[in-house]
Amino acid sequence: MKKRLPASRVYIRDILEGYYVRSDGDFEPNYLITKDARKVYRVKVVATVVREPVISDDETYGKFQIDDGTGTIWVLGFRDDTRFIRLVKKGDLVQIIGKVAEWRDDKQILVEGVARVSPNFWILHRFETLKEKVEHAEKAKIAFEIYDRYGITAKAKVIAKNKGVDEELLQTIDELYTLMLEQRTLEEELFEEETEEEEEKTEENPEVEKAKEAIMNLLREKGKALSHKFIVKKLSSEFDEEIIEEAITQLLADGEIYEPEIGFYEPL
Repeated sequence: MKKRLPASRVYIRDILEGYYVRSDGDFEPNYLITKDARKVYRVKVVATVVREPVISDDETYGKFQIDDGTGTIWVLGFRDDTRFIRLVKKGDLVQIIGKVAEWRDDKQILVEGVARVSPNFWILHRFETLKEKVEHAEKAKIAFEIYDRYGITAKAKVIAKNKGVDEELLQTIDELYTLMLEQRTLEEELFEEETEEEEEKTEENPEVEKAKEAIMNLLREKGKALSHKFIVKKLSSEFDEEIIEEAITQLLADGEIYEPEIGFYEPL
C-alpha cells in the first residue's frame, strides 16, 4: 500500500501565491511550491465556510468556499468525496485536509477530510502554522544563501549537509526560481502584446487628423456653436462622413470641443 504524503499546515494565502506543479509521471503526485520554498503535497487549513455548499444533481460533484483571513479558496469533492461537502454549512469553522489542484489558473483544494472545529482549535492551528513557517524559514535562509552563491553543485550540497540543510531544499529553491522566471517571462510577453495592441489602436489616421484640423478651423471661423449636420455638410466634399464622425469623437475626448447643447459643437 502506497504511503500517504503528510499534510502541511498552511494559510490560504500560501496556496494562492504558490506555484502549482503538474508532475510528468502518471504515478507521481502533483504539488505546490510556496514562495518560501516549501514543497507541499497535501494541505491542512482551518477556515470559515463563507458560501453555502453546493452539490450537483447527479451527486458526482460538490463544492464550498472557505476564508481564513488571508484569502478565500474553493474546496471541491468528486464522486464519493461529495460526502464531505454534506458535513458543513455556511458559517461553520472547519479544518480541511486535501490536495491542492489548479483549474484555469485558479487554485483549489480537493477535499480528503473535513471536520467542524472550535475557535480554540483555530488559534492552535494559527500557532502551529506559524511555528512550521518559522522553523522552515531558518533553514530556508541558509539554503537560499548557499544556492545564490553556488547554485546546485557538489560544493553546495556538501556545505548544505554540513549546515544541516537537506539537499532537497536546494532542489526546491532551484525549481522555485525557474517557475518565477517562467512567470515573469510570461507576464512580460503579455505586457508587450497589450502594449502593441494599444499602439495599434492609438495609431493616428492622417485623414482623421486632417478632418480634426478642418473642424477646428471651421468652428473658429464661424465663432459660434455649429450643428453636427452643418459640419458634415460643409466638409463632405473633403472627407467621408465616417472620418468626420471619428474626428468629432476624438476632439470631444481630447477636450478640444464641447457640446453646449446636444448636436452642437463649440471650441473650448
